[in-house]
Amino acid sequence: MGKRLLVLHGPNLNLLGEREGRQGGRLADLDAALTARATELGLELKVVQSNHEGVLLDTLHAERSRLDGVVVSPAGLFGSYSLMEALELVGVPAIEVYLERLGARESVVAEACAATIEGQGFHSYLEALERFASGDLTGELTEEDEAEEDEEAVDEGAEDEVEEGAEDDDGVVDAAWSGEDDEAAAPEEKGKTLGRRKKDIPREKSLAVRQPGALARASDAPAKALAPSGGSRKTLGRKVEAPAAPSTSSKTLGRKVKGVEGTPAANVLSRALVRQKIADRLAGRLTQAELAAWARSKWSELQRGASAEGGYEDMLEDLLLSLSSLPASKLSDSELVNMMTRLDR
Repeated sequence: MGKRLLVLHGPNLNLLGEREGRQGGRLADLDAALTARATELGLELKVVQSNHEGVLLDTLHAERSRLDGVVVSPAGLFGSYSLMEALELVGVPAIEVYLERLGARESVVAEACAATIEGQGFHSYLEALERFASGDLTGELTEEDEAEEDEEAVDEGAEDEVEEGAEDDDGVVDAAWSGEDDEAAAPEEKGKTLGRRKKDIPREKSLAVRQPGALARASDAPAKALAPSGGSRKTLGRKVEAPAAPSTSSKTLGRKVKGVEGTPAANVLSRALVRQKIADRLAGRLTQAELAAWARSKWSELQRGASAEGGYEDMLEDLLLSLSSLPASKLSDSELVNMMTRLDR
């Protein structure tokens, strides 16, 4: 069974397309396009339109236990604190959409949403469905980026094969990556090493997407060590005491890969860090808003490919989403303590 999404149309969208010069067709045409695209993506939709804010809120409350996500088009309710609070209390991911650009208007509802898509007509809604289907709610990973990632993986995989078969001056073969008699060998799937030259990429992609992915790949790769010969151990140009332990698994750009569990590194989101932030909130060292803002930023980093403690990625992501979607002011001290207990398990 696919993800269950609720689509909410705000006030006056029932008259969509009835005035000349308006973008797109009628509301019935939009709903038909949404239903067709959802079927292609394997999603289940429930679509509700109302000119009354209370009806939208009641629908959210009634459907909350059956939802995996919400696509909301507030229309004239973009400044509604009640709608924002309802989305936060429901606690499921939401994407805000607008047929036209907001311009100078500032959306309050956006504070409870993972992303806002505006000014693309019907495609604003359709793109929201595609993001839910892919799991990339922020939409920072494009098809072009995926193609480049796959191409780089193939090119650098070929470099790995050449390096793994190389011998040093003493005729010692580097077998650390082949899995032969070395318990510290890397996982079978191919990864990127710390010392390899990276291809040049456009500045805008390196700032928005590629840099977090590069850091995630670097944390995945253990140091390469040569097999011992005559009591000595050699590496490609530097001496090490012993093979490096595999790092914790990390999330790449929009896709999960299996990693090797280990001690969380300094740049890896850990249970201890989340537990400490909750403790700071309980002790009054963090305000309610500061905890929610921190959790939201860390959750966004995970969606862009930041690393998380091995074996606890899903737990950490769920807790961060709860802390960011449900403001700390809505969580009692006992609920926060329960979260800390869950992190200790």
